[in-house]
Amino acid sequence: MKKWFLILVLLLPVVACQGQPKRATVDYVTTPEDRAVAEKVLADLEAHADEGAGAQMVRAAGDLLGQPYVAGTLEELPEEKLCIYLTRTDCILFVETCLGLVRTARQSGDFETLAGELLQSRYRGGVCFRYEDRLHYTTEWARQGVARGVLEDMTGALGGVRYDHPVNYMSRHPQAYARMKDVDAIAAIEDGINALPSSYIPKNRVSQALKGIRNGDIILFNTTVEGLDVSHCAIAKVDPGKPVRFIHASTGANKVVVESRTLEEYVTGRKAVTGIQVYRVR
Repeated sequence: MKKWFLILVLLLPVVACQGQPKRATVDYVTTPEDRAVAEKVLADLEAHADEGAGAQMVRAAGDLLGQPYVAGTLEELPEEKLCIYLTRTDCILFVETCLGLVRTARQSGDFETLAGELLQSRYRGGVCFRYEDRLHYTTEWARQGVARGVLEDMTGALGGVRYDHPVNYMSRHPQAYARMKDVDAIAAIEDGINALPSSYIPKNRVSQALKGIRNGDIILFNTTVEGLDVSHCAIAKVDPGKPVRFIHASTGANKVVVESRTLEEYVTGRKAVTGIQVYRVR
């Protein structure tokens, strides 16, 4: 009996070691410049770890001010890869990257942690094999964030109403997406998005919703374009006693900026914007 007990005791460290989860590696594409910018932002966020997630979203966005707006950066490779770029961005990649940076910093993580966060955020179920795995519609991107417990949909609580604007743009305009190979798969994804109810805050209700928007909230701008759900996105910047503004990767300025117009001015001044959706970082 003592012999078997001794053997069991000697084996325990081995079993315990084998049971420890290994850190998953993520296959990604980046550059030394992008990694350097990410590490600089992460250091800033970790130095202000006492801030809430919303304040850190604004901090991360502020650290990326001036980075160039470049469309189509995810379409440059011949095959689908997780691309991590901070030195060139578009509106959704900017918001997504800020979210990934904040979540990474709050785990005291590194660039590899950021890669894992972006993989889980950008791809359906965190799986990246083909073009169709990417969350192309912002509605689906936001819903996955909610399902993961990363985001909270505040649209309804801020006066949102039913959003009856089905998506189908990609399947109806396949010629606009050179990398898309499986149109039927995209059409099925669109059907899945349309099967679930959605809400938005119409532009004539935005002024009343402003008081409920907090610093660092993610703002999605709904569009009049048939078949598209969201045409732009940004991060709310709320300073006490001042109108709600936002930080975004601007096509007009061709870089990341603090928008000169207030959120209300921007929404009411653009005919193609029908309203907004609001998501809060948890």
